[in-house]
Amino acid sequence: MRIVDYQYIHGTERQGNCWVIPELNREKPAAPQFMELASFNRKLTCPTAFIYIDGATVAQGESGLGLGNGKFTPAIKSGSTYTAHQWCSVFENIEWLESMAVVSGTCASAIEGLALAERIFDARFSDIQEVILIGHERITEDTLRLFRELGIPVVCGDGFVYVRLEKCGYEVTDINWRWAYNVNPFQFTRDTLDQLIPSYRVGYVKLHGTGTASNEEAERGLAAVATPLRYKEEIGHTQGISALLETCMVLDDPKIRGRILCTANGLGGYYGSFTLTKPHARDD
Repeated sequence: MRIVDYQYIHGTERQGNCWVIPELNREKPAAPQFMELASFNRKLTCPTAFIYIDGATVAQGESGLGLGNGKFTPAIKSGSTYTAHQWCSVFENIEWLESMAVVSGTCASAIEGLALAERIFDARFSDIQEVILIGHERITEDTLRLFRELGIPVVCGDGFVYVRLEKCGYEVTDINWRWAYNVNPFQFTRDTLDQLIPSYRVGYVKLHGTGTASNEEAERGLAAVATPLRYKEEIGHTQGISALLETCMVLDDPKIRGRILCTANGLGGYYGSFTLTKPHARDD
């Protein structure tokens, strides 16, 4: 399974403890704005599966639901399937779209999406030739309240990511997707994260890297494996899409070559990793 095309947008303006995309209107539904901001449309030419990457929380107002009463109605996960349906409007030749799914592994959703894509490609009777992953994150008051109430001082960030997977391209292998029970669902344990350490050599490790003391301690074993890569200080935490958005930044960095271990962990005990093999930079 390989990455053959990708696109991403991250916050460029620091406002308080957030990296924001200044063009986003906070009072209007998010998905149509990201479609326009990314100038996004894709022509399908073969049997395709679409996976929408969901984050930790979503407000009904993000998809436009709940606007009829004149206010946003915050709810956990309430608008994700409808938002995924909205994104299907960007595909031309929609008859090639054979399936749609939503993944909701909180901050590790993007790696859950990769694990699902791998199963789709490997399915015995599947004729799927490409899998498209799309996700977006717009900071809302609900996002900030969630981390504030948990006492997690992360830098949040707006973001958008699109990745197209086929059989050839930038190789994605050794997907490790797991859920582990912790007494505290908001605490990441080093023992669990150490299970993501590969038995083979890698040149870099893209850490989840929230910058919080507990996450730094939990990822200490992973950080010692190879040169660590951390992006959240410069773009903020884009939550569910963070693993793939930051992987796109790895692909665009001409200094990074070879095998890169990409990791993420999310609230509720979600953990994941995969290995990206990058022999050269993308030619534009």
